[in-house]
Amino acid sequence: MEFLEAATVLSARLAAGDDSLAAAGAVHLAIEAWKHLGGFDPAWDRFGLEVLDVRSRLYEDDVVVDVAVPDADGPEVRAAVMDLIEHLAQHHDRRAVAEDGLAQRLDHDATAQQLRRAAAALA
Repeated sequence: MEFLEAATVLSARLAAGDDSLAAAGAVHLAIEAWKHLGGFDPAWDRFGLEVLDVRSRLYEDDVVVDVAVPDADGPEVRAAVMDLIEHLAQHHDRRAVAEDGLAQRLDHDATAQQLRRAAAALA
């Protein structure tokens, strides 16, 4: 599967509802984009630091999305990644409301904000 297609599919799955597998896949896909595009533009490195922190706190490394990663940065790739990250942030917004414990609600709320900072770095 191509990168842009995978980002679109995962965004749609996240928009459809609470899909923890799609959320983990989105994190993996975002990190793959950063790995291949980071170093050319500092915006990708700022993006990567935020997403890596989210992964370390909330996600395991057991979900892998098998895609052909982008080999060049461009508006289409950035738009797809930003859209994917916004859908992931919305997923965490919903989780923040649904959680019972205060600590979990705050963690998901902070994660949504952090993901939006990551996306803004690419704008």
